[in-house]
Amino acid sequence: MRHITLGDGTVVDLKVARKDDYDYGRYESLYAWLCKVDQYLAKQYKLGDLIDNKAQWLHNLDENKITLLSLHKDKIIGSATLILNEPQSRASHVASFGIVVHPDFQRKGLGKLLLAALEQVARDQGIKKIEVNFYDGNPAVALYKSLNYNYEGRRLKKGRLNDGTYVDEILLSKFINPFEQA
Repeated sequence: MRHITLGDGTVVDLKVARKDDYDYGRYESLYAWLCKVDQYLAKQYKLGDLIDNKAQWLHNLDENKITLLSLHKDKIIGSATLILNEPQSRASHVASFGIVVHPDFQRKGLGKLLLAALEQVARDQGIKKIEVNFYDGNPAVALYKSLNYNYEGRRLKKGRLNDGTYVDEILLSKFINPFEQA
């Protein structure tokens, strides 16, 4: 675990997630604010699905994923997950990620710090290219562009938002490790 200082001076903890990090009501607190900010997330969060979602979340910690958590006063305030491709895949050099920050901690540099840490984890895993996909209108696009992510494509009307409108999915990527010539 390491301490990081946000732009407003708040000190938070950053660590690799383990199953026991979701004990003591932490997951329930995380899930409650995910339900409020899920407008642009790939998954919809509904309070009634909490128990099933927690079981799936815990299972996913073992599935080619590395999750970094940010904690403040023992509550999860940010999460960034690196999703690795299967080692035998022709795309094993590519990983994707998802990131979410509690509304009270947005625009304070936490997303940037989480993403920088996640990129380092990807480099340590030998990943050459990292990708993110999100729904059009997601304000996190400013974060990705500030960190030199490049536009790769758009999937028309890929997502349906809570209000029933359909939005395009955007794909950005960044090369984080040099490619060796064969």
